[in-house]
Amino acid sequence: MGTLSIMGEQGDVKVEWNPDNKKEVEVARKAFDENTKRGFKAFRMYDDGKKGEQLDKFDKYAEKILFIVPVMGG
Repeated sequence: MGTLSIMGEQGDVKVEWNPDNKKEVEVARKAFDENTKRGFKAFRMYDDGKKGEQLDKFDKYAEKILFIVPVMGG
């Protein structure tokens, strides 16, 4: 089971999917693509303390993906 968390204007929004369920994967992929287009940055997170990594495309086998709003300086 995968979880995509979007930390944005609406708080923490979660999308969950089972990698074997095509419909759930497509919903999660669509959320990933929409937020990437909005400029959000996606990171694969690990429970074991291993350093996360930035994702440029959706990975249906990722257990946790965290989206954050890019920080703007000024």
